[in-house]
Amino acid sequence: MLSSSTKSWIVVCVSDTHQKHRQLTDRLKTTHSGDILIHAGDMTNFSRGAQPFEDFDQWLKELPFRYKLVVGGNHETITNVDLNYGTVLKNKEIIIDNCLRIYGVPWRPVGDSSWSDIPLKSHVVITHNPPYAHNDSHPDLEFNLKSRLDKVRPLLSVFGHIHADYGVYQQEAGVLLVNAASSPMSPS
Repeated sequence: MLSSSTKSWIVVCVSDTHQKHRQLTDRLKTTHSGDILIHAGDMTNFSRGAQPFEDFDQWLKELPFRYKLVVGGNHETITNVDLNYGTVLKNKEIIIDNCLRIYGVPWRPVGDSSWSDIPLKSHVVITHNPPYAHNDSHPDLEFNLKSRLDKVRPLLSVFGHIHADYGVYQQEAGVLLVNAASSPMSPS
């Protein structure tokens, strides 16, 4: 539960920019600026070399957000990438303003995890993997992730990967699901 004092944050979510992140710059600097920027993976096209990460990091520097949180997607391996202007969450929690608990998980192969490392007290969970939804049949939907989110019951679950299914959805358990894929600008 959040602190008893009233706190609020403006959270902006993007994903699957595939080195086209600069197309979002004007919108993110003006009409969509906020406290927290979340990028839910696939910032590159298979992370060939350091240059795509350096450009992405410089882009983050230009944006007017207090916090810039990033997880890796299936198009990159960011195990050894350090960002100067953003925080890479790799199975890691960050606590904002001493109360908002955000946990980030990079891409995991489908069925590769029970997702049990996501803390039960998480307010926001960032993954690249999408949780399973009963109305969709995409092979990359994660039933184990959905099961864990049902236990954690975060306020917000942010993910990407399924470009054509971007949008905001309210889960039966009250979790707000955000597929932040920046489609249609992303390759399929």
